[in-house]
Amino acid sequence: MATGIRGLRWLTRWRVLGVMGVVGALAGIGWAAKPMWQPWWYAETLCGGNLSGAELAGMLPKERLQAGRDTFGSGSTTLKCGVNENDGRHFVLKIEAQTDLGEPLGPLAMEFTIPRDPQYVFPTTVPGFYGKFGPVIIQECPELGPDSYGRRPRLVTNVYAHGVETAPSPESLRTAVRITNGANDEIGCGADPLPLPDRVEPVRKLSLSQAKDTMCGWLAQRPLPGSPSGKAWQVEAPTDESAPVTSCSLIDSGTGEEAVSLTGWYGDWTVEPFELLLGANVDIPDDHSPRDALLSDNFGRAKAQCDGEATNFLANSYTPDATRSVLPMSDVRDLLDEFTADQAERRGCTDLELPGPTVHPGAP
Repeated sequence: MATGIRGLRWLTRWRVLGVMGVVGALAGIGWAAKPMWQPWWYAETLCGGNLSGAELAGMLPKERLQAGRDTFGSGSTTLKCGVNENDGRHFVLKIEAQTDLGEPLGPLAMEFTIPRDPQYVFPTTVPGFYGKFGPVIIQECPELGPDSYGRRPRLVTNVYAHGVETAPSPESLRTAVRITNGANDEIGCGADPLPLPDRVEPVRKLSLSQAKDTMCGWLAQRPLPGSPSGKAWQVEAPTDESAPVTSCSLIDSGTGEEAVSLTGWYGDWTVEPFELLLGANVDIPDDHSPRDALLSDNFGRAKAQCDGEATNFLANSYTPDATRSVLPMSDVRDLLDEFTADQAERRGCTDLELPGPTVHPGAP
């Protein structure tokens, strides 16, 4: 009888060990399937807990990855985090949130190497756009005072998502907003939390009469040049008048193509990027400099002082192959002048500098 009991005990022990072996094997399978649960692990451990596992799962590739450098919670005013390829040398998704005072090579400098228009994919309640590399949000910081030069810092969030998406997605836009709200608290920016967008905001093309009640209503109150197709003009008005980047565009309804885009960029942070833009793309004569208001062969730049800070206004008009402007540059200049005057009135700007009639050729 004792031998039978001992045998039963050994049998039970081997069953337990067998179950543990199965559990261990399942754990090993779970480790091998790490890409399936990586996004939620990253959401829990990276970027100050400001990420969503579900949104990361919609962006990250299903392959073995590595956590990138993470400075959230470090006390730094430059917050970085992200996910790298398994070699640890190349990022898949990079996220940065930092205060910008307009110094050279700041977080927005790369957006200005060519005269291009950002995509407006956020609702007007979110002060951002989709840039060359992914979502960008620029937020005023009421709790951060100016520096010794009188420059007001702004919180700039960049989500470098070009490694995981070829077009804007709700996941990357929501990620940018989550990071902005988290960095706002950590840095002490003092801004109101931004609402999470539920979609990529569609582009709305308005008739001139529909545009009257928007920030771009001035386009419906002045004579306009004829469209290239001879059809009616439409207007895109994707931003709020108080946004750090404002925009109005004229669309040729006959072709559906943009004829001219007019944007306003507010704050001292715009100075260096705009000088880079002109210096890289315009053949500037000796009696001018990249600091001037100038007219190029497919874009123009105007300047002002708004609320004590530099402001830059940009008019782009170029065909898809960028070989020429859609509208004559004299018309583009008139529209830029009107846009600048309207923006200046809305925001109390002074010291307007408008481009002269000379059209400067592109940089050789």
